[in-house]
Amino acid sequence: MTRRTRRVLTVAAGAATALLASALPLHGFGILVVVALAGLDILLLQTTGGLAFRRMAGLDERQRTLRDLAYRRGFRWIGLAMALLLLILFVSYVAVTAGASSLKETDVDTGITGRIVLATGELLLILPTSVIAWREEDRPGGDGGEGDGGRGLRSWRAWLVLPGLIAAWLAAVAWAAPQSAPHGSLSLGGGPSNATCQEFAGGTMIGTEFGATVGFRADVCWNGTDAFVWGNPRLPLPPSALRNAGPPGLTAPEDLFDPPSPLYSGCGLDNLSDFAAVGPTTCSERIDAGGTLHYTVSARVSPLPLGIASRAVTLDLVVTRTGKVLQQP
Repeated sequence: MTRRTRRVLTVAAGAATALLASALPLHGFGILVVVALAGLDILLLQTTGGLAFRRMAGLDERQRTLRDLAYRRGFRWIGLAMALLLLILFVSYVAVTAGASSLKETDVDTGITGRIVLATGELLLILPTSVIAWREEDRPGGDGGEGDGGRGLRSWRAWLVLPGLIAAWLAAVAWAAPQSAPHGSLSLGGGPSNATCQEFAGGTMIGTEFGATVGFRADVCWNGTDAFVWGNPRLPLPPSALRNAGPPGLTAPEDLFDPPSPLYSGCGLDNLSDFAAVGPTTCSERIDAGGTLHYTVSARVSPLPLGIASRAVTLDLVVTRTGKVLQQP
């Protein structure tokens, strides 16, 4: 393989790593980016004869020099590469959320995402190999990479990594136990004058950080008579809330809210679907005779097209008319 081809592979691997580290939505196709990146890594390892991971005893003087140089420069560049990835993450996040920052204030699952883990792991593992692929004029090793690492890396068995990755990801999304995403209860100043309000945020992760998250966000108010969701004009307000929410004569929640304004109780705003698709999200509210709110968020998570191996996710929030939380996702 020519030096130019090796450089093209190196640039392509860098672009795929930057895409993983960014905040650009992948709409359930993240696994394709991971598989493509793994394929590029295999090609880089094969074209360099696995020099970065071969035993020192089996290398000649030229190979040892190149290997040492690759590790020195590769790990020297890790700090710069990490800084660039953070810059990409910040810039892409600003671009994605431009004009909608208030909708992103209470994102759930805001820890280290699977995308960042994979991008960081890629840098640590492949940078020395990338340096070798970029610098070497001819194929590393005058023997054509026939050393201990060369034969195994050129074998077709190396490509079994790709179906293995897909199988592990599919098993995690289809059968792994759901996990709770970080949630919180935050005090807010909005709502009717005679009510106390809190915002509840959280969610459920399917497939851990390598699947999808069904998000949950609701600004809940209670006034001693009823508990209800505030901020979503699509959900009805009880008479006790309408009586004190605004000027006399209001009968419908859409009279209280400006539709273009950000909705603190928006449905599906916090869904994350990088590695699996989240189907249409429905949010429903029921206030029973005792004034207790039953708020439900439902969606389906699908790792494959046509809903194959999909899983239903339902999140329930139950709050009494006095603000006591009986159930929370």
